[in-house]
Amino acid sequence: ATYTLEEVAKHNTEKDCWIVVDGKVYNVTKFVSMHPGGKYVLVQNSGKDVTELFKVYHNTSIMAKYGPKFYIGDLEGHVTKPLRLPGTFGDMIPYGDPAWYQRFNSPYYKDTHKKWRAYVREFCEKEIFPTVETWKSNPMPPRDIYEKMGRAGILACMCGPPYPREYLPADVVGPEDFDYFHEMIVYDEISRCGYSSVIASITNGPAIGLPVILRFGSEEMKRRVAPDVLLGKKFISLAVSEPNAGSDVAGLSTVARDEGTHFVVNGNKKWITNGMYADYHVTAVKTGKTGELSFLLVETGTPGFKVRKVDIRDSDISGTAYLDFDECKIPAENLIGKKNQGFKLVMHNFNHERFYITAIIARLSRVCLEESIKYALNRKAFGKRLSEIQSVRMKIAGMARKVEGLQTWLEFVTYQMCTMGHQEANMKIGDMICLLKAEASKVYEYCARETTMVFGGNALYTKGSGRKIEAAVAQVKAYQIPAGAEDVMDDYAARVAFKTALKVAKL
Repeated sequence: ATYTLEEVAKHNTEKDCWIVVDGKVYNVTKFVSMHPGGKYVLVQNSGKDVTELFKVYHNTSIMAKYGPKFYIGDLEGHVTKPLRLPGTFGDMIPYGDPAWYQRFNSPYYKDTHKKWRAYVREFCEKEIFPTVETWKSNPMPPRDIYEKMGRAGILACMCGPPYPREYLPADVVGPEDFDYFHEMIVYDEISRCGYSSVIASITNGPAIGLPVILRFGSEEMKRRVAPDVLLGKKFISLAVSEPNAGSDVAGLSTVARDEGTHFVVNGNKKWITNGMYADYHVTAVKTGKTGELSFLLVETGTPGFKVRKVDIRDSDISGTAYLDFDECKIPAENLIGKKNQGFKLVMHNFNHERFYITAIIARLSRVCLEESIKYALNRKAFGKRLSEIQSVRMKIAGMARKVEGLQTWLEFVTYQMCTMGHQEANMKIGDMICLLKAEASKVYEYCARETTMVFGGNALYTKGSGRKIEAAVAQVKAYQIPAGAEDVMDDYAARVAFKTALKVAKL
């Protein structure tokens, strides 16, 4: 049906309440008494086009969830925005997506990346985003969604090249000519949800836990573990950090005693993401003198092994856990790689882990910028839109500079990963990835602060238009620590710079 604005205006009471949002007419009479902001907000604006007001207090995605229940027709004469420009993708909020989505050419992305981007975005907008608000505080992600990610080939893309085709059914198809840019697209698109704990719950295991097995595990172990993890049927965690050793990996104290047919493990692990519900735990243990580490595959349910919840604000769904080992016997065949060579495995895995985290931070920073632009165009204060206030524009510009700079650096490093082997990359770009990861968390911290000033009080509200901003403020500190704290990353990169200069530079 089609209605004129005059016809809509006749429905302006508590018992007969219509509104217009983005050219669509909604009969919200049954919703009046349930409106979170009180019924009078709706009644006072009934019979009107409330598009601008709606976008000030609500995220537009809420219409995808509730709109169909109340939609009754369209507003006559409503003009939609022009068709998108050829070659562009996404919502076209300036700086709301990476530059190659919008109006710029890139030397990095091919048609396979563009097809994969469209595929992953469609999946996220159909399977994850519509319901994420209902399960983001649950103790674990929905198994049906996680398994759909597996069947869609998305989980397999998180392990890094080469695509683990041999451990997947024939009907699970990944992107053509798979590389690290395809993987980065996965993290970028999923992170549009804005919630770090949700992202961690559905990406952490395949991104940093399973790759250790795929790179260094026995073929028997790969066949035993990889298929179920890649298909989302089982979860896996990486257990390295301890109560007294985080960034100081060489200082780990969880001990595994080699008794021939098995190892006996004693000690503790802390801050283990997905640990509460993981079926497998890729665990770093001390098997010799200081710095001599090994990796063992620990399976949930093994006698002498227990998990406890670690309370981290708004992060229940990430399943962060404290792991206890008390005379825990692990079969010798669960050794990953060679005994006492685990430190090399940690270093090998760190580049990929830091790349993974940086890709997420880059999008979360961009979410702050995108949401700020949309909010500033709709919110009015002192008789004008926020976008007309110079100080707000300066905040937008500041965030855009930093976000685009971070994205450019990330893509450069990703290209190096695509064109180098693992050993060469470890030698050449480990220090740069450390700087990149440290810079990413600083950019996110900056954007979280600036966007808070744009949103004001709405940045403190867990619902409505500022819900992603409230999440950013709460979670930004959590990205300064994992995979190496900022100070440790900066110090390592500087030490490498001096060491390299002394060896090869003309001083």
